[in-house]
Amino acid sequence: MSKEEVFANPATLGLWGFGLTTVVLSLHNAGIIPSTGMTLAYAFFWGGMAQVFAGWISFRRGDMFAATAFSTYGLFWIGFGLAFVFHTWNSSVFSFSGREIGAWMALWGVLTLFYTVGAYMLRAKALTVVLGLLVATFWLLAVGLGYGIADVTIAGGWVGLVCGLSAIYTGLEDLMKWVSNQAKQMRQG
Repeated sequence: MSKEEVFANPATLGLWGFGLTTVVLSLHNAGIIPSTGMTLAYAFFWGGMAQVFAGWISFRRGDMFAATAFSTYGLFWIGFGLAFVFHTWNSSVFSFSGREIGAWMALWGVLTLFYTVGAYMLRAKALTVVLGLLVATFWLLAVGLGYGIADVTIAGGWVGLVCGLSAIYTGLEDLMKWVSNQAKQMRQG
């Protein structure tokens, strides 16, 4: 006899993986802290893997929106981290600025706009705010990094910081709803 597997909602894991990594990288983009190997490691494992896990659990739960969004941004962080590794290995071949990164940031902004519309249609207000801020972050970084305009990159860092903090808050809100429901069940049971 086969027992159906039950998975908890992975939203908090995915939102926190995204949010914390976004906050730290945005602090760098805003010119507040330098970027180090620690940020690179967390881009792979916390920003990347946590979201990929959340995405695959969402696929298993039948939530196509969360599944594709978490998987998409998890793989973004893994690719972004790998780009840092390549740049560190050979910066003359693997540049981390210019039109190429600007094009990637612009395209990620377009993709994120699609997710923002989807979140709005799902009436997920907090997620719509997070994704809307991420669109602005990507497009500011597209211009700032793509054309070497430091002030625009810094602005993208500040918007990204607010975006990351919003994701952390949204994950906390989701977790606290679950905790509240569990506590209520314990009192009733």
